[in-house]
Amino acid sequence: MLGADIESYLADVVARVRDGLGDRLVGAWLFGSGALGDFDPATSDLDVQVVTTVRLARAEREHLAARVSHPALSCPVRGLELVIYAREDLDDALGPAFQLNLNSGPRMAQHVVYDPSEEPRFWFVLDVAIGREVGRPLAGPSPAEVFPELSAPLVRASLQQALAWFAANDPRGGQTALAAARASAWAEEGRWLAKGPAAVWLASRVARELEQSFTSGVGGRTSPRADAAGRPS
Repeated sequence: MLGADIESYLADVVARVRDGLGDRLVGAWLFGSGALGDFDPATSDLDVQVVTTVRLARAEREHLAARVSHPALSCPVRGLELVIYAREDLDDALGPAFQLNLNSGPRMAQHVVYDPSEEPRFWFVLDVAIGREVGRPLAGPSPAEVFPELSAPLVRASLQQALAWFAANDPRGGQTALAAARASAWAEEGRWLAKGPAAVWLASRVARELEQSFTSGVGGRTSPRADAAGRPS
């Protein structure tokens, strides 16, 4: 549970979506940090994914976006990231193709997109790959019953594209390092970790490798300090 105010807000989001969709709603799920376990109310977004039985008309999508946008529905955290898919578009060859991508909140710029070609697809591939395993149902069945298992090559390519994006857009490098740690954990162990635990996992792995290299004397290496001490002045 994420706290009474957040849980109440999520229930309101789902209720408004259900009111607009009726029996065309397959389900709604909490993805992202809220499902992975490292949600921070001060900095995290609420990542809600919705699947419908059919593609919705543009006017319906616009109406849903307006109904759940802040401040029409006041968001208690940084913002809401709502993605709506038609079930038939989850198997798109390029990765899941949304019919609505909405970012809205008190500390988030309003962003609404209806055409999946206008956004980098790799973000949505990774959201679905992670959420299929760890997503929390807000309405409907478990995510693994609805979202397809994406191919390893597609996920791997999306991780590479995400890392390239972070490298180009994260000048301090903190988010890049966390994303790299998560990618490493998936590549080596086939499991998705929250960014914080992924960083701990990577640090532990590097520490083990360093210990092994020192104890085995790989390549006859000496320490950098010893090398420096032996150099002539």
